[in-house]
This record gives sequence, C-alpha cells and structure tokens, in this order.
Amino acid sequence: MHSRALSALRRPGVLAALTATLLLAFFTAPNALARDTVNTSNVSPAFRSGFAAYWNAGDAEQPAGLRGTVDFWFRFHVVKAGVSALLLAAAVALGVVLWRRLRAREGRRALLVLSATGTGALGLFALVALMANVQGAAAPFSSLMPMLGADNATLAQVGERLAADPSGAHSPVLAAMIGDFATYHAVLAVAAALVALAAATATVLLRRRHAPRLAPAATALLTLAALVLAFANTTSAFDSPAALAAFTSGSW
Repeated sequence: MHSRALSALRRPGVLAALTATLLLAFFTAPNALARDTVNTSNVSPAFRSGFAAYWNAGDAEQPAGLRGTVDFWFRFHVVKAGVSALLLAAAVALGVVLWRRLRAREGRRALLVLSATGTGALGLFALVALMANVQGAAAPFSSLMPMLGADNATLAQVGERLAADPSGAHSPVLAAMIGDFATYHAVLAVAAALVALAAATATVLLRRRHAPRLAPAATALLTLAALVLAFANTTSAFDSPAALAAFTSGSW
C-alpha cells in the first residue's frame, strides 16, 4: 500500500490534482479553521476599534478585544503558512516530475514546457505566501496594521509621538509597537536570507547539470530579489522606530 501511494505521487495527474486541492485550501481553509467571533469579514473594523482603545489606554498589555483580534490573525496565518508549505512541496514535486519527463522526451514537449512554467509560477507564489504568512504569524499585530488605513487618526497620533522624540524613551504602548515592528521585519529578513541561500545553491546545481538557461536564470533572479528583501528588512528591524514612523506617514 505504501509503495502504491508513492508510485501514485510520481504521476503528474495525481500531483496536479493534489496541487489544485491545496491551492483551493489556501483560500478557504485559514478563515474556516481560525475564525471565532472575529473572522475575515470583520477583522478590519475590529482591529481599528481595538487599536484605538489600546493606544488610548497607554499600557503595553493589549485589551481583551484587541487580543482576540490579534489571536485570530495569528491562527489565520499559522494555518495559511501550513497550507503554503504543503502547496510549495506539491509544486516542487510536480515540477521535478515534469522536468524528468521533459528531459526524457516523454509526451508533448510544448505541453510539458507550458505545464512546467505554470508549476514554477505556482511554486513561487507558494514560496512568497509561506514567507509572508510566517511573518504574519510571528508578529500578527504589525501584520494587521495596514488595515488601519493611511488616514487613521490614531495612527497619526503614533506618528506624531515618534516625530516628537524618535530615539527617546517611549510610552509602554509605543515601545511594544516598536518591538513588534522589529520582530515583523526581522522574521522576513531571516526568511529572505534563507531563500537567497537556497536559490543560490539551486542556481549552481542547475548550471552543473546543464539545465535550460531559463531555469538557472530564474533562480539567480530569485536570489537577487531575496537578498534585496533581506537587506531592506534587516535595516528596518535595526531601526524599528524609523520604520514605524515611515509606516505612519504612508511611506512604508
């Protein structure tokens, strides 16, 4: 039974069906599994209300209403990160099978090339989604902040406080925001660095195996993009007050 299952997973049709199922789950499962009184339909207004109460209280500890919203967002990203990881694994497996068939000249070449290209694009989507959702799970509060909107009055007050004393002693609530914002960027910096390392390794291996030029060129481009992302987020993590100030001004 075990060998049959493994044999089935080597078939492009089975892998394609599994990939399609995981793609559907990516868009449906997180809210279904993580929802409580807060869900994707009301998370934005719930966070705006909780954020205002949090800022006005001035305490580092989040009020119950905000805590529930942040907890939902954490669960949402954990589920989505898990599905993204499975989707990435399925896309990689399908890509390997298609690549082997292409090299062995099994089936129609044009169809295999088109399928492999689409699978590569899906794999890139899954990778980006995995990185973003790991980041969101690590710092769900900061991940929610874009929902405030650029014209949010409370967010403007945060920016004014930072502008008045960017490097001085901050209130407990502002210090907590700065710390969470640092975590938010640090996690993405580490993830991007790991992707850069993996993509650079893949580039070398593909060139040694004389893969078609498009493949190593794509992984080299991914390496460069990941390095830029890692550098930008490392800078923001080390200067979190400035990064938060930039966000409040709409330039983040």
